[in-house]
Amino acid sequence: MDDERRLFSELVENYQKKVFQVAFGMLGNKDEALDITQDVFVKAFRSYKKFRFNASPETWLIRITINRVRDYLRKEKLRRLLFLRPGNTSDNQINKMADNNESPQEILKEKQLQAHVRAFQDGLKGREREVFSLRFGNDYTIKEISELTGISQSSVKTYLYRALDKAQNYLADWKTQ
Repeated sequence: MDDERRLFSELVENYQKKVFQVAFGMLGNKDEALDITQDVFVKAFRSYKKFRFNASPETWLIRITINRVRDYLRKEKLRRLLFLRPGNTSDNQINKMADNNESPQEILKEKQLQAHVRAFQDGLKGREREVFSLRFGNDYTIKEISELTGISQSSVKTYLYRALDKAQNYLADWKTQ
């Protein structure tokens, strides 16, 4: 039993950050993502003995994460942003802006772009949002997204194409400014 707990502790240590990133990418809320992350590892611990290692531990945990987020969104019926809520600027973003010595105009233009992107992301629904978040928020490949979501690779590409087409149309006006 001690070996099993030690192995599970290593699993948590190795994948906790990735699980949180996926949950946060899909929900856009740190507190909700932390709750989902905790739920994922509770569920994983309860079913750890059943895990057959047919898939990698990361794939197993990310599948649980995606399903927990889907359940959460369905149950709560909340519309969430994909990454950050409007008005929130992380310390890293502030430090990055200060380090780059950007002009106020450049900072304003960057903030305007971020606001447009957030508004676009808010408009994505369901599978398009999942695929977009996993690809651009977490750098998963098409094949990995397919494995994580249980969607065929061709469907992943279709959802991604639709999301990117919407992004191109949505942000076209901003480019001309």
